[in-house]
Amino acid sequence: MDKIKNFLLSLFFITIFLLFPSYIYAVRFDLIAPQPPEEGFMRGQTVQFTINIDTQGETVNSTQIGMDYDTRYLEYVSTTPGDAMTSVSTNNLGDGKLLFNGENQSGFSGQGTFAYVSFKIIAQAPGETQLCVLWSPESSPTPSSQPISPPPPTAGEIKGVYTSSFFGLIFISIFLLFFWVKNLIK
Repeated sequence: MDKIKNFLLSLFFITIFLLFPSYIYAVRFDLIAPQPPEEGFMRGQTVQFTINIDTQGETVNSTQIGMDYDTRYLEYVSTTPGDAMTSVSTNNLGDGKLLFNGENQSGFSGQGTFAYVSFKIIAQAPGETQLCVLWSPESSPTPSSQPISPPPPTAGEIKGVYTSSFFGLIFISIFLLFFWVKNLIK
């Protein structure tokens, strides 16, 4: 009897888990720093950082990524789109924060270069520090084919996928009630 209860409990949680689909766009970005020359970087020199993208198998038309840079050592110069995006616009948010918005009207899937970001070195003296980091903005990427999901039901409404799930839950409830009553009679 314990095996049946465990099975039914597992079935119940699996059913609940399947009722709440969520769409996760696992777009990943990597920041690649330029290789320093043997004599090191010099003040006034322009350096180029590369932002790579991996869509993890999804196709995206647009996405964005943020970057923080140390304004004591770097001065933002420009952004150039990589092979993954047809255009990349940059919003300078101030205080060493940049927000890059990339678009590719035909969609991009796979791994590639999102953008190249150029900075001018303004450091007063040589040294080592963390110059740039990426951060994730609040919005999510736009897939090229939007997943079709029904609108959430309003009060008293059951539509589409929810109908089968609703009847499945009723069936499971009746099944559990039957076993409970059967155990009471014994």
